[in-house]
Amino acid sequence: MTLAGTMAPNFIAQTLSVVNAQNSVALADKPRALIVVQMGGGNDGLNTVVPFGDSTYYNVRPTIAIKADEVLKLDDQLGLNPSMKGFKELYDNGQLALIRGVGYPNPNYSHFRSMEIWQSGEPENTIKNGWLGRYLESLYDQGKGDLANKIGMAVGDGGQGGGGPMAFWTSKTMVLSYSGGDQFQFKGDPAVPTDKEAQLAAAKRIYGLTNSNSVADYIRTAALDALNASDSLDKIAKTYKTTAQYPQQNKFADRLKTVAGLLASDFGARVFFVPTDGGFDTHFNQLANHGRLLGQVSDGLAAFYKDLAEHGLADSVMTMTFSEFGRRVSENGSKGTDHGSAEPMFVISGKNAIKGGLYGQQPSLTDLDNGNMRSSTDFRSVYATLMKNWIGTDPASIVGGNFPTLDFVK
Repeated sequence: MTLAGTMAPNFIAQTLSVVNAQNSVALADKPRALIVVQMGGGNDGLNTVVPFGDSTYYNVRPTIAIKADEVLKLDDQLGLNPSMKGFKELYDNGQLALIRGVGYPNPNYSHFRSMEIWQSGEPENTIKNGWLGRYLESLYDQGKGDLANKIGMAVGDGGQGGGGPMAFWTSKTMVLSYSGGDQFQFKGDPAVPTDKEAQLAAAKRIYGLTNSNSVADYIRTAALDALNASDSLDKIAKTYKTTAQYPQQNKFADRLKTVAGLLASDFGARVFFVPTDGGFDTHFNQLANHGRLLGQVSDGLAAFYKDLAEHGLADSVMTMTFSEFGRRVSENGSKGTDHGSAEPMFVISGKNAIKGGLYGQQPSLTDLDNGNMRSSTDFRSVYATLMKNWIGTDPASIVGGNFPTLDFVK
């Protein structure tokens, strides 16, 4: 468990700061939640959303193109990778919006810098906070500090340098982070496993001591909250029930199930960052792994929304996927693809909350920028749409300007 934030020291970055549900700020019935999914590595958009109706696609990808008769067709030109049956079901049910050709001006093809751009929401300047962190800061600046410290949570790694996902970096608020598995519990000293309760009591006494130093008070309060919350989190993990069949051997799906449990328990967190385990950097032998990775994302999110529907939550949860960049149009000499641009994004929710379908323009495969597709939709327009039309806040300070919104939120 980690607590990410620019003010949080390293050892605090190994704990989780929360408050019990009974102390959470009262929100509206079934308050809206936002899930941000990171597909790390640079996902190949052309083998994800396949332009099977364009002969150029097959000419430039003689060995890795998806066959037209295998594509899960969306219309007479585009279809999904055959591994994405879960997404096809969501699309057919009106629950999935596909935004094509997403990027930003002068794209960067470095993994680290481009991921920094997507998570900070700032393509031109290097800054030290993330777009979701700025949303939390906006709550703090409105005098809603208690709420700002409760609603953000990262489930999984997704970090830049071990400090949690940059999207949540903020100097004013605390952000919860849970690495997954069975780590809700206070671990104690493994050399003295039978003394766990005594160790927990001692730790609470230590962090309960007052201190006149404001930074020390910040650390003390965060650590004490983490210790007091460990038992309630463990209970949520152990008691959550669902009939939804999550795919096995899928860590991403396990993380989504954790999120579903927290949402169903009214735990308080409403903005989640959930990474896959990466692997989308498909420079060689792409067909061997890419479909499997897409299937993990598709199957995991399809199960997640069945779970949410079972608990009456599907219409109150919106999920957005992103990767740091797309891939080049032509395959390389290693039966893979190199770093490129203009990726597709997926947004998913309940059918009463989202207008499913196709958005943005499909990038041309012949009008290229040095072998790369040209983007038609700035990713900050997607962020702005989610902030304004879903979360209900002014997006200008969060995305760094006024960007046109899209029409996928009902």
